[in-house]
Amino acid sequence: MRIIHIIPGTADPNTANGVNKVVHWLATNMVAQGHACEVWTLLATEQPPTHAHTYKLVAFPKSRSQFGLAEDLRAALYALPESAWVHLHSVFVPQLTSVAKLLRKRNIRFGVTPHGGYLSDRKGRSLAGRLRKRFYLSLWEGWTLRNASLVHAIGQTEVDDLKSRFPTVHQITLIPNGFELPAAQDIADEVMKIKSADAEATEPSIVYCGRMAIFQKGLDLLVEGFARYRKSGGTLKLTMVGDGPDRPQLQTLADQLGIADAISWTGQIFGSPLRTTLKAAMFFVHSSRFDVIPTACLEAASCGVPLIVSEETNLADFVRHWNCGLVLAPNTPIRLAELFQQAEEFTTAERTHMGDSARAMIENDFTWSEISRRIILAIEQTNGRY
Repeated sequence: MRIIHIIPGTADPNTANGVNKVVHWLATNMVAQGHACEVWTLLATEQPPTHAHTYKLVAFPKSRSQFGLAEDLRAALYALPESAWVHLHSVFVPQLTSVAKLLRKRNIRFGVTPHGGYLSDRKGRSLAGRLRKRFYLSLWEGWTLRNASLVHAIGQTEVDDLKSRFPTVHQITLIPNGFELPAAQDIADEVMKIKSADAEATEPSIVYCGRMAIFQKGLDLLVEGFARYRKSGGTLKLTMVGDGPDRPQLQTLADQLGIADAISWTGQIFGSPLRTTLKAAMFFVHSSRFDVIPTACLEAASCGVPLIVSEETNLADFVRHWNCGLVLAPNTPIRLAELFQQAEEFTTAERTHMGDSARAMIENDFTWSEISRRIILAIEQTNGRY
């Protein structure tokens, strides 16, 4: 099967953009499974992606018009055979609907993965902003979802939102994100680094990794909950990995709450340095108000780190099933403080058991080879539906 993923990004897995990571690993595993898989990127700049990849990677510049298609992209779409499958990634990108309309005109099936992009439309935004987006969806982008042969949702909260927002969509398939486990030699090298770091007597910490987006990621809840925990006698530190426009506001909040000296801010780190930081953590925390299976949680679990996650991450049921951490419910600073205290009181053996279960969860439920196989099966089961 010839499969083309179209993404308004680079598909570079070594970035903080989760959609880039997802598309890269999906395409990589689809190629490994024998499919003619390509990634077409719509770039805002002329600089093409340079990351290593096994799939065919084609970079198209964005059209000057948000709703138009560049001539080389239009020509490439017209050259596709009717048997091809095209998969569109991300939302609120007008050009992707232009692609979808051309595909429909040519009787080429296409699917859509919103990556949770519509969830933010209903939460944390002004009324005027929500109305603008709903107007845009009704007049333009909603057509894409209603005419897709397959809509791929990553979490149950996204399924519920899509069904209420687009009641006439043909098929919504729930398949979570995955995670690519590192090679055995990479793991051995990271273990040696951690042993070396242990000699420096680093203090035990709880780690957050992700975008510094206060409302979506619940980072105000995290900092306030951590402050309550510290003021009640807790001794663990908090390591904040990542960056974003809300970071200064969070640092100011930490200062105001008197816990600035208990929080480390690393900025963005990737690959082996990130995994070394994660492996040294006692727990990993995500207190999202809305999300679709954060990749950082999967990476932490793959490192054998127990999780503290809100229901809204769509990981809570997995954590309960595998007994690999704690579930934050309700998602409040008071409850977070209680869970941080509980995390500190676990024995080393108990944390090790939860960490082993976390890695087993990834190996059983979240490998990219299994996720890509399930997506291929979902595509095949559309049975030519337009």
